[in-house]
Amino acid sequence: MERYKYIYGPVLSRRLGRSLGVDIIPFKTCSYDCVYCLLGRTKTHTSKLAEYVPCDAVLEELERKLSEDKPDAISFAGSGEPTLNSALGNIIAGIKKMTDVPVVVFTNSSLLWKPEVRQNLALADIISPSMDAVVPQTLQKVNRPCEGLNCELFYQGIKSFCHEYRGRIWLEILLAAGMNDSDADVNALVGAARGLENLECIQLNTVVRPPAEKHVGAVSRERLEAIRRQLPGKVEIIASFFGDKEGGHGKKSVSAGEIADLVERHPSTLEGIAEGLDVGVDIIRPIVEKLVTDNVLAANECEGKTFYVVTNPS
Repeated sequence: MERYKYIYGPVLSRRLGRSLGVDIIPFKTCSYDCVYCLLGRTKTHTSKLAEYVPCDAVLEELERKLSEDKPDAISFAGSGEPTLNSALGNIIAGIKKMTDVPVVVFTNSSLLWKPEVRQNLALADIISPSMDAVVPQTLQKVNRPCEGLNCELFYQGIKSFCHEYRGRIWLEILLAAGMNDSDADVNALVGAARGLENLECIQLNTVVRPPAEKHVGAVSRERLEAIRRQLPGKVEIIASFFGDKEGGHGKKSVSAGEIADLVERHPSTLEGIAEGLDVGVDIIRPIVEKLVTDNVLAANECEGKTFYVVTNPS
């Protein structure tokens, strides 16, 4: 079975269902170097827009994949910050010509102050921008932006985007214990959220997968509930979702390459891999065990769960 270079999954998502991942950025190329990143430390720290991967190649793979499997959503996430790719708008436009599957973009929001980035996102159906901190020192500590980016630019950008965008906006706030969950930081986030227009919802998250920095940990459920009550509008806690223990229910065969492609961009539990690829855990387990034995995958523990990660990312 031919492996895809830019496509992975689908990954099971709480709100999106089976979400097909599109990865348009080289591994760990990002404008941030977040302490909680499930893919580890940033390798190329940049805010430079470029066509990091070719638009036509991405669309060709997507068309081929969609002829085999129709997911519930097509999501831009994966190895780095997707808005760094200057061809993002053209890729989304190409997807819109080939399918009615909703297009979702997950962004760290750091580049939304650039008009061309906001324009590139205009045709997407759902945008999930992140806002982990609005206190300058906290943003530096948690998100570690590249040179030239700062808290003022970040908030200016996300505010402009929320004012202009006509699709659905799901604001994500990820809190790490002892880093951005103090009363002062939370009060600042509450005030900043109140200043954003057109939010459909706010999604509260915490560290539930192995983070880039080992000392970074999860905020308690009780603390998240207390913060949820302070935030404006519809707010939900998404951190507790780990998936159906049974995994998927399909009986199709799955290759080791498909599993490695998914896990490289989205470290997952055994059940998460099975759900995303829509097969039973009994089918996935021996393949994952063989990949661990062959040192392709490694098992990491986090918050009482075993997550599988790629040992040598491409």
